Amino acid sequence: MLFGLVIDIIFVKIKNKLMKRIIIPLLFTIVSYSQTDVQNVRVIKDDSQVTELVNTLGKNEIKLDVIDLLFQPALSLSYERISDSYSSFGGDVFINFNNNNSSASWSDRFTISPFYRFYFLNKKDFGGAGFFVELFSKFSFADHTVEYVSGLYDESVSPYYEFVDESYFDIGLGVGLGRKWINKKGITFEIMLGIGRYLLGETGGVDDVPLGVDEVFYNNRPEVTFKGGLSIGKRF
Repeated sequence: MLFGLVIDIIFVKIKNKLMKRIIIPLLFTIVSYSQTDVQNVRVIKDDSQVTELVNTLGKNEIKLDVIDLLFQPALSLSYERISDSYSSFGGDVFINFNNNNSSASWSDRFTISPFYRFYFLNKKDFGGAGFFVELFSKFSFADHTVEYVSGLYDESVSPYYEFVDESYFDIGLGVGLGRKWINKKGITFEIMLGIGRYLLGETGGVDDVPLGVDEVFYNNRPEVTFKGGLSIGKRF
């Protein structure tokens, strides 16, 4: 019995030492790691972090559409103001230097396009980035070809056709979808495609037909308008 009692005392001492030197520190480490991990997850998903990053990079952005610059003699510049992490507003200016207005898609000579965006972004992003939906309007100054036809109802003369290039103004409304990326230096890359419809259309009536003209046809004047491209910009 005495020998067994000594063995029990030795075992209890060894157990206490193991608890103090190995098990308790191990449990303390596990608990600390778990708390740190929970805190990190909470910080990443906190809206205040996104707001801080937005303020650090700035809320203003200037963009250049590289498609218009490379594939046609035109210039398209955009300004965007970040309202918060989820919305922004701004405007586009388009100047077409192409003299060929034979295609409806090239008829715009100068446009101003205000817009408003709703962003759907990842919480760890920089705000004003990610997938977005854009509502835009378009104020267009464009050219089209007007065809004047005379002599249609006079059998004694042959019909006479005259084609005249004229300028016009129209207003369009549309919606677009896109995606924007931004790095830590505030450089942005954006892809966007939108479609809309012009509201004014052909404004000519019977009273607008010149004297001696039987019919007037408006050629190359689009009813649908498109907006989009690939843009590179800088936030400041």
